[in-house]
Amino acid sequence: MNADTVRPRDPQECVRLADGAAEVGLAVMLGDLIRANLKQSPGKWVDFARLDSLISVEAVDAQVSATLAFHRGTLTVYGGIRGTPAISVSALASGLLGLAAVRVVFGLPFLFGKEGKGLRTGLITGQVKIRGALRRPAQLVRFTRLISVNGQAPGRRQAES
Repeated sequence: MNADTVRPRDPQECVRLADGAAEVGLAVMLGDLIRANLKQSPGKWVDFARLDSLISVEAVDAQVSATLAFHRGTLTVYGGIRGTPAISVSALASGLLGLAAVRVVFGLPFLFGKEGKGLRTGLITGQVKIRGALRRPAQLVRFTRLISVNGQAPGRRQAES
């Protein structure tokens, strides 16, 4: 499956908020971010189509969480933690924003640039915790590329700025 074989669809139809999720700001923000990234970067559809797991995201300082239920080309965003997530990301709200800002180089999150510095520091100090990364590394990479506003299509080199 590559960018040429995955046909982009309308992100509004593929990304939906579950009942009650509209009252959870983090759930709304994540849904909107993924919709916008899919619309702006058609290459992200490859990762979106390959994700098939539950991923929880928690902003510990705001005491808010959301669960992203990916199912090969569809996403339902829930307010709060649902089920048993394969990957769990917990951080201060600023750390979550840092995850979305990470640059993607050669298809992988790049933690050594200026955009990745905050995330790298958070991972080292424990302010950003990612559970399940060792069991599901490909899912984590796909998720990071999908939410990154500095991302690229898999297998394509991002132009240097």
